[in-house]
Amino acid sequence: MTTYTTEKVGTTKDYSVFKYFDRNRVISDKHVEALRKDMNERGQLERVIVNERWFVIDGQHRIEARKRDKKPVDFRIKRGASIIDVTAINNTGKGWNNSAWLRNYSHEEHENHRPYRQYATFKRKHGFTESICMALLSEDFHDYGRKAFKKGTFKVKNLERADQTAEEVAELIAIEKRLNALKAVLGFLQLRTLSNFKFNVFKSQLERYKKRIPTCLNINDWIDAFIDEVYNYNLRTPNKRLTNRHIG
Repeated sequence: MTTYTTEKVGTTKDYSVFKYFDRNRVISDKHVEALRKDMNERGQLERVIVNERWFVIDGQHRIEARKRDKKPVDFRIKRGASIIDVTAINNTGKGWNNSAWLRNYSHEEHENHRPYRQYATFKRKHGFTESICMALLSEDFHDYGRKAFKKGTFKVKNLERADQTAEEVAELIAIEKRLNALKAVLGFLQLRTLSNFKFNVFKSQLERYKKRIPTCLNINDWIDAFIDEVYNYNLRTPNKRLTNRHIG
């Protein structure tokens, strides 16, 4: 039975009335159990938000926690609310992880879903970290596409080039494991835009002089090391040296 205290606020033990957007994040059992413990001690301090069709806008984990303990769910109705509001709440509040954003934005209902599906396929194919995959696909030297990924506006600059670069990065990591890091990969992305850069030359030099690479704290450190300690070191003609400059 469902009882309403006002038109917009209510309490119910009929858990079947609540509907979940399939674009929302997957429910975490660990999070549900943590909420159970908290709400058994302090009660449900924050109402679940639903729209007029009972789709949950905020609070799916609270519902599952109350359901497991067979306790009533306090809710309020926000008429006209949609998945857009779900995204906004989680973007400014508790926050989602990248898996949740991927689940949301790769859905066919999202206008820009194609780059997110390309990202998912790319990550499965190459096995790099989320941040490295974003960097290779977006070719964004500043925040590697992170903000756009969360906003739903992520773009793939050139998928074919990203695949090629990923294969090159994998070859380099096989030689020197320290290159399996975001800052190192971003340094390599900028390095390969320099005039006279040749991948085969860099790979050969890395095999010889990888131990010369010092501890690198930022992207510019990696660029300096790649140029001065690897690429240009004892470089033989007819190969041309790279100009040591930071790319903004």
